[in-house]
Amino acid sequence: MNKEQINKFTCKFEDKELENEFLLTRWNKVWTYIKILLYFNVPLGFMIRIDDIFIRGAGMNPYYLAYHAFAIILLIVFLTSSDQKKRKYHQTYFLVEAIGFMNCGAWTYYFSDIQFPVGAGVIPNMIMIYLVIYPFNLINGVIATLGTAIPFAFLVISEGNMTPDQLSYVFILPFIFLLMNKHSREIDYRRDFFQNKNLELNRKLMQQTLKRYFGEILTEKMLDNEGEIQGDNIWVSISFTDIAAYSTIIEHMSPETAVKFLNEYFSAMHDVIEKHNGQIINYIGDSVMVVFGAPQKLEDHEIISVKCALEMREKLSELNARWDETEFSRYWKNHGIDGITARTGIHTGSVIAGNIGSDRMLQYSTIGDTVNVASRLEQRNKEFGTSILFSQKIYTSLTKDLYDKSEYQGEISLKGRDTKTKTYSI
Repeated sequence: MNKEQINKFTCKFEDKELENEFLLTRWNKVWTYIKILLYFNVPLGFMIRIDDIFIRGAGMNPYYLAYHAFAIILLIVFLTSSDQKKRKYHQTYFLVEAIGFMNCGAWTYYFSDIQFPVGAGVIPNMIMIYLVIYPFNLINGVIATLGTAIPFAFLVISEGNMTPDQLSYVFILPFIFLLMNKHSREIDYRRDFFQNKNLELNRKLMQQTLKRYFGEILTEKMLDNEGEIQGDNIWVSISFTDIAAYSTIIEHMSPETAVKFLNEYFSAMHDVIEKHNGQIINYIGDSVMVVFGAPQKLEDHEIISVKCALEMREKLSELNARWDETEFSRYWKNHGIDGITARTGIHTGSVIAGNIGSDRMLQYSTIGDTVNVASRLEQRNKEFGTSILFSQKIYTSLTKDLYDKSEYQGEISLKGRDTKTKTYSI
């Protein structure tokens, strides 16, 4: 059975949970409509009671007085009940109130000598009230219509205000027409609800998918700008992190095991990067490129980038301990590698950040000399035997605790740069 299947007789979802969700979603609109209805219905009801009792005299019947005393108490109970009970019992309340009120009036006049003041026109009005105006579902609307219109049909016929042959166009035809309209509206309400529900689910799925690929901040910026992120020249910090001896580590792994290893590693690193408000630009094999300060501006991103690298190193130590416990580390320990280590290069400077690519496929990225320097600093860790290497621009921006822990490693020449770059590790 399809969840969206609607019963053609009751005009309700076959799936009860979906029907309850629909009713819950519509409740705020229904309750607002009920309040408007009560503003008109309650004063009108009291005017009819006063007219019946004090002007026409029909309402002096003890049964009439008893019912309307009960109806007033029922109204008070309904209005003072909780929102949850109103939502649950509003159909029952209006069904009892409609049938009781109309039948009490109709039979009071029927069994008295007092002339009923309204003619045959009251019947189509009742059909319209309970199939169009009142907040009934289809079945309750039919019950309320038949339960009120039929007694009044007997009343007006008995008083000579209508002949039986007039029932076809006073009662039957309006009833059929409005019933079909009610049936169509109830189904349309549910179809619209289900369509909107699917659209909302698809929207959330799209956002969740985008966040998995681009991160939360970049996704929100893309959606706010309708997918367009113009290139900006901004000052940021860039880091590259690679796994040492990666080729040797995965050489003896199956593809499934290698993917599992990388996913576990990247998931742990992602948590740390996200904690420090870094934006992952891309994964290239075992390498992860991160920008601090774009697409969202970030103060002291030079300091944060170093703190992030330090915590990533700590997280990797925790991963190594876990892999030792589960003996997953056998994949590299059996080949002479004691543990997984990573190398990070960090540099700060001006970059162009934005959507880069073709008109059919774009990727948010950063380009410029700063990116190249950070990448080469990561590679130079091999020469110095370090795990985190950064430029002098990063070093001079550090707070005292990080500054004091940093060690000068020397000057290096980088391809494409005339001056040598001073490097530091921590």
